[in-house]
Amino acid sequence: MPQTAFSIEKLRAAAGPGGFAKGQRYEVSFHDITKLGLQSAGAAANLPYLCESISLPTKSLASVPHDIYGPPREISYRETFTEAVLSFIVDDAFTVRKFFDEWQTKIINPITNNSNYYDDYVGTIKIMRLKNEATDLTSDPAYHVELIEAYPSLVGEILVGHAQGNEILRLSVTFKYRKWNLID
Repeated sequence: MPQTAFSIEKLRAAAGPGGFAKGQRYEVSFHDITKLGLQSAGAAANLPYLCESISLPTKSLASVPHDIYGPPREISYRETFTEAVLSFIVDDAFTVRKFFDEWQTKIINPITNNSNYYDDYVGTIKIMRLKNEATDLTSDPAYHVELIEAYPSLVGEILVGHAQGNEILRLSVTFKYRKWNLID
């Protein structure tokens, strides 16, 4: 059968020698969080293994209309970033949940409701999408970003109940961050 512009072979060739990117090869790591003085900081070492999924960060450009002589043009003036969501598998001791709960207490004191200094509760989150042929976490990443000045803005609910049976519990954590950088 002759190849056409719509053939599967053309589509596969367009993906290059590595093929299409697969979603299960990634690593996440947390940096600059030792300054938080968390008692549960030891849990941070296991977070890369318990992180079940990551939403790679987005970037958009804010713009204003420039309306002089003729149809208006949108002129960009700033980058804007949405939140990033990481989903974690919860261990039996709930160390993941305790870690993020404690991190949030470093942001706003739950007793006094006083807010702490921004620099005292933010950290860096590095996200690497590893190549398809990666066999361990030391492989060169295909895509590597870091979330600058990140902190957990929302520690999600964990649903427990009789109907859950033997289901593994999961925790969704939403992070705000100032910006993200692409790392070469």
